[in-house]
Order: sequence, then C-alpha cells, then structure tokens
Amino acid sequence: MVSDYWGYYVAALHYAENAETVVFRSPMSPLACYQAKLGTFNIFFSCLQDYIALKLTPLSINWDSIVAQVVGGDYLSQETAINEIRHLECGEAAECSPVGCRYHVYWDPRHFAQERSLNRFQDAASAIRRSVDDSVNALSSGYDNVLMNLSGGLDSSIVLGALQRSPHRPTVTAVTYYSKGPGDERRYARSMARSVDCRLIEHSRNEDLSLELFRACNLTVRPVLNISAPDVEVRNGRLAQDLSAAAIFNGELGDNIFGSAPSPGVLVDSVRQNGYGREFLHDVMDYALLTRQSVWRALALVRQESADIDDNANLGARRSRRFRSCQDSEQVLGFASSAAEEQYLHIGDRLLHPWMRGARNLAPGSGRLFFGLIVATSPMYHSPFADNNAPTLISPLVSQLLAEVSLRIPSYLHCKDGEDRAVARSAFADVLPTDVLHRRTGKGGPDLWARTVVDNNAVFLREFLLDGILVQRGLLDRVKVENALANRLVKSTAMISDIFVKLYIEAWLRRFGESQVRSPPLISPSDPQEL
Repeated sequence: MVSDYWGYYVAALHYAENAETVVFRSPMSPLACYQAKLGTFNIFFSCLQDYIALKLTPLSINWDSIVAQVVGGDYLSQETAINEIRHLECGEAAECSPVGCRYHVYWDPRHFAQERSLNRFQDAASAIRRSVDDSVNALSSGYDNVLMNLSGGLDSSIVLGALQRSPHRPTVTAVTYYSKGPGDERRYARSMARSVDCRLIEHSRNEDLSLELFRACNLTVRPVLNISAPDVEVRNGRLAQDLSAAAIFNGELGDNIFGSAPSPGVLVDSVRQNGYGREFLHDVMDYALLTRQSVWRALALVRQESADIDDNANLGARRSRRFRSCQDSEQVLGFASSAAEEQYLHIGDRLLHPWMRGARNLAPGSGRLFFGLIVATSPMYHSPFADNNAPTLISPLVSQLLAEVSLRIPSYLHCKDGEDRAVARSAFADVLPTDVLHRRTGKGGPDLWARTVVDNNAVFLREFLLDGILVQRGLLDRVKVENALANRLVKSTAMISDIFVKLYIEAWLRRFGESQVRSPPLISPSDPQEL
C-alpha cells in the first residue's frame, strides 16, 4: 500500500488468525485519523464533533498543548488538545490486539530527504512537472466541475494550469479574493485565467466580517487556524454550491514544496553535497542575490547555521532558546504571559513532531518543507467554519507522490540564478504567463484585511479576550492584550495574526466546555460491555 498506491485514505485491515486489526493512515493525507479508547475498545474517527455526539466518555483539556500553542504557535504531534484523543500521523499504523495497541511508522519523510538523489537541476524540474501533473490529474479525475481558489501566485497558477491540461478536462471556475491597496493580486490572477481560458470571479475580502462568528465555530481536536478561514472558507463553500462544483482546489503547500523563502540551511546543504568548490560558490552567489545581501554575509551565515545544527539537530528547537533569551524583555512576540512562557520551557521537546527530530541535520535547508508537510496534514480535517455539506476541499500539491520528489531535491537548487522556487519556474516555464512566472512582488495575502477586521471588532475582542479563560488562567498577559487593542495603536502583521490565533484558542476552549456540559457521557469507561 505504501509503495504502490497513494491517495487520501485510512485503511482498516483485520487479521483473524491472531485477532489483530491494523488501522493505517495513508502517507501525506489531509484526511485525519484520531483514536480514543473506551475500556478495551479503540475508536477511530476524523471529525471530533461526530465523536462528541456519540456521548461515550467525558473529555478533558490537555493544558500543556494549549500552553504550547499560546506561546509557541502551531505545535502539532500525536498529542492533541484533548487528553483522551490521540492523532495518528501520516504513514503511521495502530496495530491493535486484545492486549493493547502498538504503533509503527511505515512512511517517514526523513528517509527521502536523506537520499537527495535528484541533484541535477533539469532532472529535478522534469520530476516536479510530472509529479504535479499526475497528482492534479488523479485528484481531479472524480470531478466534472470544480472551483479553483486562484491567488495569482505561482503555486495556485501551476495547479490551475494542470487542471486545464487534465485529460478528462473538468469544468473549472476560478475565484480570487483581494484587498485594495498594495496587496491587490488581481492582475496576476486575471493574466493566468486568460492564458488558460478560464472564467474568473473576483470577490473583495469582507472587511465588515463580524468576529462574533467564533462563538459558534465547529470543534476540532486542536485550535489551529488559518486567519483567512472565517471569510474565505465559508464564502468558497457557498460559491461552489451555487456553481454546482463538487470540489474546491487550491495551491496549499506550494511555497514549501517548491522552495520559497530559503534559509541559510540551503548553503549547508550545498557544501555537504558539493564541498567547498566552484558549485558551492555559485550557490552562495545565487543565495546572496536572492536574499539581497553580500556574499561575505552569506558565507558567515553558513558557519553560523552549521554551528547551530551541531548544537541541536531538531527542527523547532530554537523557539525555546528564543524565549530564554527574551524573557523579561519587551521583545517577546505575542500576548503570552511570562508564566505561560515559563511553563512552555518546562514542556521541552515532548510536543515536538516526530518528523522534526534530527531533520535539521538530515536536510538543513528543508525546515520549511518539513513544517509545511506537517501543517498541511495535521491541524484540521473538519474546518472550524465550513458547513458539513460544503464541497470537498482538495490540495493537490499535498500528495505522497509530489512530497517524495520534493524531499529528494537538494534545497539549494531552488535558488538557481537568484530566483526562489527556481526548479518549479523552470518546470512550468512553457505554460505560465510571463508576468506570473517571473513575479517578484510579495504575496498580497490577508494582512490589510485582517488589520481592518480587528479594528472593526475591537470592542468585541476586548470583551471576549479580557474576560476569557486564557486571561483567567494566567496564560495571556492582560496588559499586552489591552495595549494591542487600543484604538490608535499601529499594529504589526505579526500582532494581527496573533490576535486571530488567541481569539480562536479562546473560542475553542469555550466551545469545548459547552460540549461537555451539554453532552454528558452515556457510558462509563469501566462498562464498555454496555455497547
């Protein structure tokens, strides 16, 4: 199954001869699989609200997980924010027998990163082109009519082009959401839509969005949120239904798969592969040109990054050192209290995702790729805002086929000639409009929209956050939150994002509490025979 098939599935395999059942989550699948235990029973599911509706057992909050997310961001591992629920990772199997469960990993991305076998630029470009086209073809083959979320960036444009080249030629309608000002990407979306003769619908982001909708958000196993979800996810679902589109496609994970925003680790990757020769110097010059710094500065970063990897080969470990060095300083980013930061440091690496362990040493320049793979497959299968009957959301760049190819490509190839995502640009140079292919401006994104929405909802945010559970438990710094929501304070992009993150965590905690009050257990864990 691992080597000959790929897709979004959870397989349950029963072996009668030894009374064992293996539940296996496919590699690189956004289809989640969670596990809960009830006496001798093991229950597997993908939607928390379905499980809560069964009213089987009481559930409790994993406060260490909540603290890690309040302080450190998206902490994703087998642990969830609910003590009684475990997350089955991609490529992992739960092997259950009468004596209990044991876990085995059948697919690990670190294995492919260690190979680095696609080390010639043209070979890498050809492999990327084939795997993208094959992934889009396979995942769209069951749909005659789809909606494509088109930002105008390279990633979503590549997916739209592949959809239009698919042998079965589904009917594709593209939609772009824009904010007025420097973040307006519509001209790129229009250019791409024209090049493939696709209808494009343009919608402005809803600046009048009421954040009170967080009060009624769906429950997921952990409060991780894309900040544009409250606006775009809901409207996309309604638009797809109006168009009779059975699926919504996007370019999720493209930045990570194609090597956007490279770190100094790419140069460590280069020196390990090529030594200190001519090729390494070319890579240093390409990286310096891309990041707009001197060659000498780039060389210094190689030395610094190498020492840092020797100090700790785990991805994500630098967060702990950052908070140690910034304690009692106004430089600490976010609204977490000093007590929460201290508690976070004592958690250590317990919540570190297994793929992160040793990954900086195996693939120094691929940290963003590893983190992207985890985020795209971990946080939520059941959206906190989308309707249960919304069309299927498909991210074709999240595929085992494409992930295995990307992990084999040395990260320094993505910086060739001072361009980021150089392999992908070369792979699709013949099918993308010139302005999209060579776009150098930054992403538009939801930043301006988010700032306006926060300002418009300042009264609600003050009431909801300052009187909330996070402040009551001492996890949020009340003064920091009050200052951030002051009317005339100029808010940074990071601050705005953090407000959305804390808002969702607070809403999640309240919704979880309501679910346990309204849904008392029907069966005691000590009496599973009543099932």
